Amino acid sequence: MQRKDDQGRKPADFETAKSELSERFEQETQTATEALQDARDELTRKAGDYATEAKQALFDKAEGTQRDISSNLKAFSGALRAASEHLANNDQRTASKFTLDAAGSLERLSSSLKDKPFEDVLGEMRSFGRENSGALIAGSVLAGLALGRFIKS
Repeated sequence: MQRKDDQGRKPADFETAKSELSERFEQETQTATEALQDARDELTRKAGDYATEAKQALFDKAEGTQRDISSNLKAFSGALRAASEHLANNDQRTASKFTLDAAGSLERLSSSLKDKPFEDVLGEMRSFGRENSGALIAGSVLAGLALGRFIKS
């Protein structure tokens, strides 16, 4: 049997326990939310760091490729100059002049590539591509064919 004093006490104990559990639950929820936000912020920071590193690595690789292309264009223009001299010596002056002009253009392009930062070259290519998309595609195909023939020989 319960005494009258116990009956009044049990609901108060239950209410106190309920209140304490509710407060504890709210605290744990808040702690978990803060931990998740911290983890999200850390992941975002690390992802940004990795993206920056990857972008820098790509730009470094692109600049190396840019220097290689510049060097190859200079060598190719030298070969065109030699071909121009050979054509001039064989009384083919028109073909010689055309070849000499092409060699000069390639030398200017080579110097431009060598001296410009990659970001500038990329910006110029984007602008040219937006303004002359057909010419860019045709030029890319022709450049690929020319480089393929040059590499084969």
